[in-house]
Amino acid sequence: MSSFRRNTAGQQTTKPPPATRLNPHSAQLLVSTGVPSLDDVLGGGLPVGGILLIEEDRQTDYSSTLLSYFASQAIAAGHELCIVDADQEVALKDQLPGWASTAHEMQAKSGLNDKSSAGSTPDEPMKIAWRYQNMPRIDSDRDDYDGKSSKDSSTLADARETPFCERFDLSLRIQPKVIEDATIEIVTGASLLRASNEDHGGDMYKCVLDRIARLVDDRFSSLKPAAPGANRNILRIEIRSLGSGFWQGSDSLSILKFLHRLRGILRYSYAVCVVSFPAHLYEDGGVRMPVVRRVEHLCDAVIQLESFEGTFATPSDIVARQSMPAAAAAASDYHGFLHIRKLPRLNSLTASMGRLSLLHSGGGSTNNLAFRLRRKKFSIETYHLPIEGGVTERRVPAKDEAKGNRQQVGAGVGCGSTPGRSDPLEF
Repeated sequence: MSSFRRNTAGQQTTKPPPATRLNPHSAQLLVSTGVPSLDDVLGGGLPVGGILLIEEDRQTDYSSTLLSYFASQAIAAGHELCIVDADQEVALKDQLPGWASTAHEMQAKSGLNDKSSAGSTPDEPMKIAWRYQNMPRIDSDRDDYDGKSSKDSSTLADARETPFCERFDLSLRIQPKVIEDATIEIVTGASLLRASNEDHGGDMYKCVLDRIARLVDDRFSSLKPAAPGANRNILRIEIRSLGSGFWQGSDSLSILKFLHRLRGILRYSYAVCVVSFPAHLYEDGGVRMPVVRRVEHLCDAVIQLESFEGTFATPSDIVARQSMPAAAAAASDYHGFLHIRKLPRLNSLTASMGRLSLLHSGGGSTNNLAFRLRRKKFSIETYHLPIEGGVTERRVPAKDEAKGNRQQVGAGVGCGSTPGRSDPLEF
C-alpha cells in the first residue's frame, strides 16, 4: 500500500458564483438567461465567457422581452449588470419583470390566498384512488420549482439560497428600491457620444470596449486569483441594437472588430454578454449581406426571432398561407418562429443540446421551435400543427342530418329500375 498522502492543508475551496451551475457535458460554468425554455435550447444555460446574439425581428420588439428577462435575472441572482443602449434612455423600473412570488404575496395580504383557513377543513376521504389518501400533497401554489424557496422582489437573498433561474411575471415590475440596491451601470447614447468625442476620436465602439475591459479587469478576470474569503460574482453585459443607425461610424468592419475584441475580453473572465442585432438592416433585396454571417461566426450562440406579424412575404405567399387552415390555426397559437443559427460549444467539440435539452428529446430540433408571449411569461415550445380539420369542426354529423341520410338511402334501395335512383346507370 502506498504511503503517499496529498497535502491539502493550504488549499482553499472556492465557492462558485451565485445562481450558476456546471454543464455535465463539458464542465463549463453556466448562467441562466431568465427564460427556462431558452436555457434548455442552449443546452442548460448560457456559458460564462460567451456571447449570445439575438437577431431582432423586422417589425416587432420581442427581442427586448428576452433582454428584460436577462436583466431581471441578473438582479434576482445578485449579479452585476452593465447595459449599453445607444438608441434611447433606459428606464429599468418600467421594463424589467418582477418575481412571480410577488403575486402570491399580494394575494396573501389581501386575503385571497388564505392557506390557513383552507388547511383547517378536513380532506374528504377518497373512494376510488384511496391509496393516495395518505400520501403527501403537492402544493401547486408554491413559488419554488427546484426545491428552494423563491425570493421576494423586495430583498436579495443569500447566494446559497439563490436558484439558478428565477420565475418572472411579465404583469409585475421590480420595485424601485431593489433596482437601487443592485449594482447596475447604464451606458446611454449621450454619454457614449460625449466620451467617444473626448477620448476615442468619435469611435463609440472603442469607448464601449474600454468600459467593459475596465469592469472585467477590476473584479471579474479569471486570470487574477480571488481575494481571501471573497466569493466570485458574475458580470452580465447587455448590448442593445448593436450596429443600428444610432451607433456612429456603424460600418461592417467596425462591428466585426468590436465583436472580435469583446470575445477576447470575455474568454478569460466571469462575464457573459447578450447582444441584440438588427440583421434586417443588413439586407439587399431580401438577401442577407455576408457581414451577417461573419457576425454570427464571431458569437458563441445565435438565435433569430421571426414573428408572424413581421415576416417578409410576397402576395403569393400570403394567399398560399391563407389557403392552409391548419397553418393559420397554428399561427394563432404561436407568435413566431425561433431559429437557432448557432449553439454554444465552449470547451467541447459538439453542442450540449442533443444530450441535455428536453425540447430536443421530446421531438424538437433546431428548425421546428416557436415562441409564445402571454400575459405573464415568454416561452419556447416545439411547433406543432393542430388536428386536421380544426378542433371546432364537427366530426360526427348531427342527428337530424344522419336521419335524413338514412331515409334517402332507404328510398333508393332495390334492383332494376327502382325510382329511388338518380342515375339510371348506377347499380
